[in-house]
Amino acid sequence: MPLRVTFWDTENKPLLDMACTYDISEQGARISGLRAVVQTGEIVAIERGRNKTFCRVVWTGDPDSEQRGQVGVQNVETDHPMWDSELKEMAGVLEPIVREKKARDKSSDPRFRDENRRYHSRFKVDGRVEMSPQSSKKTQLQGILKDLSEVGCLVSIENAPPLGTDISLVLKVDNYEFTLTGQVKRNAGEQGTGIQFHKIRKGDRQMLQFLLRKLAEQQLEDSFEVELQP
Repeated sequence: MPLRVTFWDTENKPLLDMACTYDISEQGARISGLRAVVQTGEIVAIERGRNKTFCRVVWTGDPDSEQRGQVGVQNVETDHPMWDSELKEMAGVLEPIVREKKARDKSSDPRFRDENRRYHSRFKVDGRVEMSPQSSKKTQLQGILKDLSEVGCLVSIENAPPLGTDISLVLKVDNYEFTLTGQVKRNAGEQGTGIQFHKIRKGDRQMLQFLLRKLAEQQLEDSFEVELQP
């Protein structure tokens, strides 16, 4: 969404710039496109239409990373929600998760196995899960997230829904929260319940991919540390 951003120079003179949201939350937003250099801790005014909210810059993207040019802002007016109507509108919009198609003539060739599975890599993760069968959303189940990929997850949960049950679920990992729909594909008792994702809330897909990249980097760092140990 296009934004007007007002910030103040060292002489306290207001300067205007245009930017665009990358993603939004109840507490703030990630924005891109600012031409001026904004420092962490600065107060800026964010305007969209007739709404104006004062925010604090809480982080700026590393120029050598994928987040270069991005700025994270947090609302400092707790009684003035930033994106009330936008979040309510987005909450009900889900987009399908397209699973990668594997080439039949390559699927059995070990040279291409990693390439074919690159979007299916699962990572161990600590998180919580809330789910309910789509046929009875009043039934709320709580579970522990054991591993996660872009197309599914493994959950430790009591009284898991039967195989084939279509479900709605919310995944909570650190400060991330993802809303999805899916289907129970495996019930393996203590090993966990396997869920295949069908749809994800609009805007959550990019954040899920970002989280998985972070988990992959952490896994690689951990493997190097193990190798370096005497």
